[in-house]
Amino acid sequence: MNGTTSLLSLALIGMACHIGQAQPADTLDRHWPAYISLDDYMVPFLVADTIHDETIVFIQEGNALPTGNLLFPAKAILSVRDVYLDRQYKEGRDWIRSGQRIIRTDSSRMPYFRKEELVYAQEKKGISQPGKLPGTFVLFSEQELIRSRQIAVTYIPDRTQGSYPKQLHPSDKLPQTTEKLARKQPLQVVFWGNSIETGANSSGFMHVPPFMPNWAQLFVYQLRRQFDSPVSFANLAVGGKTADWGLQEINRVIEQQPDLVVIGFGMNDGTFRVPADTFTNRIKQIVHRVRNLQPHCEFIVITPILANPNAIQDQLQYEYRQPLLALETKGVAIADMTYWHRWLLTHKSYQDMTGNNINHPNDYLARWYAQVLSALFIPYSTKN
Repeated sequence: MNGTTSLLSLALIGMACHIGQAQPADTLDRHWPAYISLDDYMVPFLVADTIHDETIVFIQEGNALPTGNLLFPAKAILSVRDVYLDRQYKEGRDWIRSGQRIIRTDSSRMPYFRKEELVYAQEKKGISQPGKLPGTFVLFSEQELIRSRQIAVTYIPDRTQGSYPKQLHPSDKLPQTTEKLARKQPLQVVFWGNSIETGANSSGFMHVPPFMPNWAQLFVYQLRRQFDSPVSFANLAVGGKTADWGLQEINRVIEQQPDLVVIGFGMNDGTFRVPADTFTNRIKQIVHRVRNLQPHCEFIVITPILANPNAIQDQLQYEYRQPLLALETKGVAIADMTYWHRWLLTHKSYQDMTGNNINHPNDYLARWYAQVLSALFIPYSTKN
């Protein structure tokens, strides 16, 4: 085991100790209604008349005022609040707007990061991961250190400016699932993957306001709501795992007699530099093994989001995208989160969208997961 592999192993082991398994209970009706509307949260960002609680992080470079970027130009900003949706911040006193940037004022009470707090040369015990550049470290926390400095902005986007290079469309690759939903027949969904599939760092997972359900639960919520269909689910994902483990433990999935399996491996495989052909073959074998005993089962394969480019975990994740896209066929649809995350990073900082500053989504990016998967069944151009 070389030095880099050893560091990666220690990093993943340390993270997995905090992550554990997905909560198996169906908890969609708990806590969140006092804070948020899931109906609002599940209107796709690409078409929403109002963007609810997009998160930004104010980052200060040098002596400049800390700034954060919105994804879209804004006609009007309706609210700027802390990430727990408890404290309101006032325009003029706490922030000003310049185009798509929100600027923190000197008199503001809002939290922020200095750029040098995010990547540094001296390890900070308990809150650091090795950096991708030897001799550096990256700020890291599986608790609330990162999220507590995020700000939730609700605004009316200006759709007259800008264009989107890719759209969301319903898939024609999942005919049996689509028919079951249309006929309101029972549908059993199994989620199979790593900590991202467990919902790690979503506020509901962390048991903090606004208690948003994880993205797997949001996806199920949207299917139930849109189709008034009896959708049940089992989230069998386990933090720290790879597709190799997923293949070895595939009987756990088969035992659920699934109609639809959502496969989300890739983040940890990429970190360990598993070659793209090896990784893709394991995903193919997972599909094959389930189909042998559940011939009518269909699959959604998710291309992985990207790790923090400054962290040692940023390795081969992007290289998995094209081989996974090639797996699409009848019965197998692709949810291309690699594409969407990479596009988002051209407009927003990594810290805007992460819960641990390494490789986990926060509530905002988790909503992208749920929206992208839901759009495989629901035309996104309508208000859903």
